[in-house]
Amino acid sequence: MNYRHHFHAGNFADVMKHVLLLQLLTRLNAKDKAYRYIDTHGGAGQYDLASAAAQKSGEFLNGIHRLVKLDDSVVRQAPESVQTYLKLVEELRSKHGRGAYPGSPWFALKAMREMDTATVFEMQREVFQQLYDNIRDKRAGLHERDAYEGLMGVIPPKEKRGLVMIDPPYELERKDFPQLVQLIQDAHKKWPTGVIAVWYPIKDRAMIDRFEKKLYKSGIRRQLICEVCVWPDDTPVGLNGCGLLVINPPWQFSQQADEALQWLFPHLRMSENGGHAAVRWLVGE
Repeated sequence: MNYRHHFHAGNFADVMKHVLLLQLLTRLNAKDKAYRYIDTHGGAGQYDLASAAAQKSGEFLNGIHRLVKLDDSVVRQAPESVQTYLKLVEELRSKHGRGAYPGSPWFALKAMREMDTATVFEMQREVFQQLYDNIRDKRAGLHERDAYEGLMGVIPPKEKRGLVMIDPPYELERKDFPQLVQLIQDAHKKWPTGVIAVWYPIKDRAMIDRFEKKLYKSGIRRQLICEVCVWPDDTPVGLNGCGLLVINPPWQFSQQADEALQWLFPHLRMSENGGHAAVRWLVGE
């Protein structure tokens, strides 16, 4: 497996994913009961946008770099989840340099409370060592393990509440993501009340349509789709946009997610014509 998130850290897809992750955890925090955060592909936990990998791709220039350059007066008009996201990015940058950018486990632990716990998987040994070095938190259990088989061993958690964040390296997936669909179905069957969030790339709309049809036919209720496409669907650039599928979204999440994405879209879009940000139900109650 050759995928390394270091090339993509801080791009528009990371911005979208991390803003919505913080919003999901904020909603879970609304109840005074502990929960478990489970990250199936934790990555390095922290990235250096000044590294050769990040500089080679330059993807962060059209992601987090655009937002940190905004005037404070503009940022103050952003939804709370976007403001929180930017404050956390600045917190890491102030400690580790202007090129520092957090990964999902870092953001999650910042949003979680003292009573909550995290389980983070990462199967690539080199990346797991970086994760181990970057995430030192007594609430987090780190596992050098393939989440496609490890996830079933940790759900449902003893807390009975929580969020599973699934963001696999899609070079292993083909066509309409058959392995991922099976993982989603298996996880939901074992933990039907858990919140499951699945990030996915949008490169080919026909493939995404097939992916959605499989999920629709799965029988799983309460499936919410959040999308940002910074390019029109038919633009041959490799990554036109991304989506976050959320099963069992917490109360008020759909409205707040839409507000965040509608604010982010004009700041992240790559084309004056086309592209979109949308939140819609794939399957309702």
